[in-house]
Amino acid sequence: MRRITAIVLLCAAALLATSCSSTQQEAEPVARKVLFVGIDGMEWDIMSTLVAEGRLPTFERVLSEGAWGELRSLDILESPVIWTSIATGKVPEKHGIMGFAKAHPGAEPVPMTSNVRRVEAIWDILGDRGWTVGIVGWLSTWPAGPVNGYLVTDYFNYGWSPGRGGESEGITFPPGLADELAGLRVMEDDVPDARAAEFLSGEMPEKEALLKRVGALKGCIATDETSLRVARHMAERMPVDFYAVYLKGIDGVCHLHWVDMLPQSGPPITEEEAALFGEVIERYYEEMDGVLAEFLEMADENTTVVLTSDHGHSGPKPVGDNYRFGIAMHDPTGVFALWGKDISPGVELDDPGVMDITPTLLALCGLPVGDDMDGRVLTEAIDGEFLDAHPVRTIETYEVAGSDADGDGSEPIESPIDDEVRERLRALGYIE
Repeated sequence: MRRITAIVLLCAAALLATSCSSTQQEAEPVARKVLFVGIDGMEWDIMSTLVAEGRLPTFERVLSEGAWGELRSLDILESPVIWTSIATGKVPEKHGIMGFAKAHPGAEPVPMTSNVRRVEAIWDILGDRGWTVGIVGWLSTWPAGPVNGYLVTDYFNYGWSPGRGGESEGITFPPGLADELAGLRVMEDDVPDARAAEFLSGEMPEKEALLKRVGALKGCIATDETSLRVARHMAERMPVDFYAVYLKGIDGVCHLHWVDMLPQSGPPITEEEAALFGEVIERYYEEMDGVLAEFLEMADENTTVVLTSDHGHSGPKPVGDNYRFGIAMHDPTGVFALWGKDISPGVELDDPGVMDITPTLLALCGLPVGDDMDGRVLTEAIDGEFLDAHPVRTIETYEVAGSDADGDGSEPIESPIDDEVRERLRALGYIE
């Protein structure tokens, strides 16, 4: 994988002091850059096993030099719900994103869209206080609203056509960025056989049924490669203070190849399938180790790196003589780590949860934590000298009625590419 050659983040400018009410103390500004790497579906047991085997040297470095823990997810194990809680520090009932799609009797479900989110995300809070932000691929961010920087939504990975008005509307902010980036998008058919073969345990197959499965693997590769190409381009195009990149591939390959890895965990497969696809998941973890190494290389002494998944994985769930796939394969234990500036090394965190991430980032940035947030600051991860100089403070809320980040909490918005979105969700068993 190509190296990221440009530094994504500039040294953060001094943040504006926050005016305080009776329930809020003034926060001192902190010069910090944040690099946020979100890897959907990364499983703690697989990761830690591969680390122990010496196959994930970058993850091993992050765990040994940073603070880490098995991440506690939500009761609702649907990724858009969890990633929105990660970004807001609030339970689903507050932020409003309640699933992959909204069902409608007698009609196709409508994929969840950003207008349904009712509360501020971490990039809104920071952007309103002078930080420049860049977000790539985060779930349920289409259509893109204004941010103090740029936002490349999750819909960038789908088959819209540049220059066709309605199809590209809302794909990015600023709007014109979508057409500029269009040439970086990788679709399934763009992935060479040789690239897919890197994850296989043999030669490219000839049987149609096996080739179809290789095509699904290519789709996972294409989605992550698109996000990484955008990341590399934007590193040079528009450096920012807070940078968040979401990567989907591990979740996809776990759904597609779990039974290949552990044939006893699901319905029968052929020996040929197990032999060909049995190492796809582990090899994809190794791929992500290389990606993480790229990000760590661009982190300077002022950078704090956040690594998180939203949930883990397990095998399909037996129900009588059948098995349930899709969301039933999600496990409530994910991966979380902090590394870099002001992070205490070698600390095992005390039951970190997805809603603790935004409060912890706010504290690291010298900003107060919202009393209406549902997580806590992971103080055990933070250097004691920093906490002495910047004790945790609170504010009643960051919500401002009528702000640009405020969704209207209404129905998801239909888009010209909804059929493709639904097709991908169905392929992973997320919707009927």
